[in-house]
Amino acid sequence: MQHQLILSFILSLVFTNFSFAQNDTVKNVNDTITPIKNPRHLYIGVDLALPAQALFTDKQGAQAFISYQIKPKWHAIVEVGYEKNIYNETSWNVDVDGIFAKIGANWFITQEAQNPANGFYVGGRLVYSSYNQKINSYPIRDIYSNEIVGEGSKEKASVNSYWAEVVVGGRVELYKKLYADFSIHPSVNLGGKKQENITPLVIPGYGRNNGPFNLPIFWGISYQLF
Repeated sequence: MQHQLILSFILSLVFTNFSFAQNDTVKNVNDTITPIKNPRHLYIGVDLALPAQALFTDKQGAQAFISYQIKPKWHAIVEVGYEKNIYNETSWNVDVDGIFAKIGANWFITQEAQNPANGFYVGGRLVYSSYNQKINSYPIRDIYSNEIVGEGSKEKASVNSYWAEVVVGGRVELYKKLYADFSIHPSVNLGGKKQENITPLVIPGYGRNNGPFNLPIFWGISYQLF
């Protein structure tokens, strides 16, 4: 009888220790499981370059954007804006005002280890602008000598333009979820609807169209919604 009591006591200790060991193992396994973070973040932002340029140029307007992180290094971008501008050179005086929209993506070539939202990126945009154009004055030239012999004007007309942009820029966190963005956008005008076959001299969102390409800049702030 005494031997049976001793055997029962030993078995009870073994069972109890086994149970604690099982609980500790489950606890350790649970402690080592790292929750999978969803990398998809949404940012909204505004351009500060346009309001700043209005202080010393004829350009006026506003621009905002939405950036959605579709993969750890890829962000889909949509930008919209409104702009008024004036071209007043070489005997031409043209007023334009209208909207523009950009769609594209950024790819982060470098990312900070502690905060992957900080880094440098490259990307591209396809852009469309619909605007009103009024040619207040333009030179009339002699067909033989090419000298200016008079001046003409055109009524306001609805026109449009589209172009492509390459984007090179960077982003850095200023404060919790508040970021600063800076980028340059080498752009090439691809075409659009003209007014009486007159090549546009200034385009909202693009700028002056007097060369093979243009170089708009963007610098602004953005906020991470989630």
